[in-house]
Amino acid sequence: MVISPCTGPPLSGRLFTAGMLLLHGAELIVLVFAARVTAGLYAQPGLDGRLPTLLVVAAVLLVGWQTFGLARGQKSLTVAGLAVQAATLIAGIAVATQDLEAGSIGIALPTAILAGWGCLARTAREPAGPVRGTRSPALDSDQPILTTGQVNESWGPAPQPAEQNKTAKFALLAATIAVVLAALSAHGGIVFGLVILAVIFIPLERLFPLHPRRVLRQGWRTDLVHYLVNGAALKVGLIAAVIVSGGLLRALVPPPLRVAIASTPSWVQIVAGLAIAAVGDYAGHRAAHEIPLLWRFHRVHHSVREMDWLAANHLHPVDETFIRSAAVLPLYALGFGQVSLGAFVVLISLQAVFIHANVNLNLGPLRWLTATPQFHHWHHARDPRAHNSNFAGEFPLLDAIFGTLYLPAHSWPTHYGLDETEPTGYLRQLAWPLAAGRTT
Repeated sequence: MVISPCTGPPLSGRLFTAGMLLLHGAELIVLVFAARVTAGLYAQPGLDGRLPTLLVVAAVLLVGWQTFGLARGQKSLTVAGLAVQAATLIAGIAVATQDLEAGSIGIALPTAILAGWGCLARTAREPAGPVRGTRSPALDSDQPILTTGQVNESWGPAPQPAEQNKTAKFALLAATIAVVLAALSAHGGIVFGLVILAVIFIPLERLFPLHPRRVLRQGWRTDLVHYLVNGAALKVGLIAAVIVSGGLLRALVPPPLRVAIASTPSWVQIVAGLAIAAVGDYAGHRAAHEIPLLWRFHRVHHSVREMDWLAANHLHPVDETFIRSAAVLPLYALGFGQVSLGAFVVLISLQAVFIHANVNLNLGPLRWLTATPQFHHWHHARDPRAHNSNFAGEFPLLDAIFGTLYLPAHSWPTHYGLDETEPTGYLRQLAWPLAAGRTT
């Protein structure tokens, strides 16, 4: 069974739109009130004093534009709209740590609005045929649906490009070794983490295999380099993101709110921090699919054709830094302590490996509460029914709210990857997004 936030009796189109307009109107009132509060908190003269208020005013204008589009019959939310609603939801969660009543309003409004837009988008897609959230005779079948121009042979490993001359191959190998050594010198503990993950997940994949596969499957060496290098690259990238953007974002948050959040009990910070980070991670991941420039980097990860624990690290460091920054920077800006930041880092690291693993486990009813391999494998599926679904990294509830959940009850995807084939070797894959005129 596929769960959708729009299941149930059909709603009157005008009544549903009227309800959405009321929600947007209420949100506009709340944002105008927030602009007044922000203007009072930042009374100092100059642009630095006015910038937070100007940002809230910009949010008012964007929400007003969403309302106008809704009234004109628009059926889907833009990336900018998603960003504004996600930011409003994150702010609501932060405020709730001190003022539960005000924070609950800030959580409920954008959540309901995002759910409504998800229903509108899903309803707009349903007449076209068997898409996410609809039933079809083949819904629970494990057989993939072939798109135009595809044949069964396309699911296997694609032909590799012509062999390069030995000098070029040697130069690439030497450069890759140099990059790995540099990464290990910057983040030496990553090898210990690799050993721990291997000890946990290799036996799991042997005991509960989803697809029969060798431990050292094709491409494992390149994915090992991805793991060793990207861990250090992410560390450097997040530091750069905090230096470049974190200070500005932090300056936009009222100091009393930062101080109040920092003084809350650790367990409150952990719960609220995980919720905020999960929303930011969802928004960043979805943007990586919907913004063409970001997709050029994110497709490196989606080029994986064999899912296992090591494939979790097959991604471009620019892509990883962007998505992780979308999750971490709100925590830094809002003043959350190292405890909540550390809890998110530990959770996201283990969860990312687990949901990519080649294990036939769906955790029963818990699969609706936490991301599982079945949930995330459908995100990577080479199947039109699951296109652009399951963006959440931790909590499937976010996809259910935002209208992007696809989770059949008893079936798994059988094939993964993209129509195009990425280059072989870590450095070639690093340069792949920069190749002109090659988008999917």
